[in-house]
Amino acid sequence: MLNFLKLINKQRNTNNHKHCRYINESLIFDYKNSVKLCPYSDFGTIISNYNGIWFDIEKLKKIKSESINIINSINCPNICKNCEYYKDNKRKDNNTIKYLYLSNWKNCYLNCSYCDFPKEENLIKASHYDVFQSIKQLFDSQLIDVNTTVIFDCGDATIHPEFDKILYYFINYEMKKIIINTPAMRYCESISEAIANNIAEVIIPLDSGCPYIFEKIKGSNKFDIVINNLKRYLSFEEPSEKRVILKYTILKGINDNQKEILDWFMLARDLGIKRLTIDIDKKWYNQIKDSIPQYLKELVVFINKISQYNEIGIDFCDRTNFIYNTINKK
Repeated sequence: MLNFLKLINKQRNTNNHKHCRYINESLIFDYKNSVKLCPYSDFGTIISNYNGIWFDIEKLKKIKSESINIINSINCPNICKNCEYYKDNKRKDNNTIKYLYLSNWKNCYLNCSYCDFPKEENLIKASHYDVFQSIKQLFDSQLIDVNTTVIFDCGDATIHPEFDKILYYFINYEMKKIIINTPAMRYCESISEAIANNIAEVIIPLDSGCPYIFEKIKGSNKFDIVINNLKRYLSFEEPSEKRVILKYTILKGINDNQKEILDWFMLARDLGIKRLTIDIDKKWYNQIKDSIPQYLKELVVFINKISQYNEIGIDFCDRTNFIYNTINKK
């Protein structure tokens, strides 16, 4: 009987293994000078007050292994239990980093109304720390390789002093997938080369289809500069049309209507862009998520229809995806 119970418990543990995309698969260099596994809490922090000089690989492996064990135990933090990324999984875990987030800055040339990190007045004093040496250590230790997805996240990646150096390093290493978030206020030859090599996706949060709405959201009248830089990134017939992605964040009372959405779509079509992504302002969504206004549901349906009609791929982000799935369940 005892052996039978042991067998049942073993099977239950195997089948109910808990997995988190961040704890199990990611490493994040964040803008608060921390190296961590989870972007939403201090759980899984590897180093605090990191200066970018030397990275303790063995400490990373140890904390990663311990954190994986904790989320599979009765001591799992409540913040994990209630997280959308905390799921059942049968895969065997290891120390490989599948997603490397480079978020070690917060500054931007723009001041978007929905951004949690308004730009500092003096970009020369932009908060950052160097990560190039740490990246080399991760490669040397085989924790990351050509199959690791690299995400330049948080603020405008191109402001960071090491951006070009790091991106060229990845290009020369023949990485397979790099995601770069930038408002395209500054043109970078390194980004064009990464696009031409078919290894980078560049996500540009335009949020509008005209200069007036752009300035209202971004606090800048540099719409034409962004469009010109977009055209330079799109100068390769292949694969740039699918590698340059326009993003739109829906904001209450500003661009939450069909006309602005349509202007944005038509601009993308005229530029030759084939991929779009759309989200809803996080703060606003948290206020309305329990009772989504009907006009927002209709807006999501409209977005899907014009996407299909214009043969432009649309990626609904987490919040818009929830609305889209809710509508389709009915």
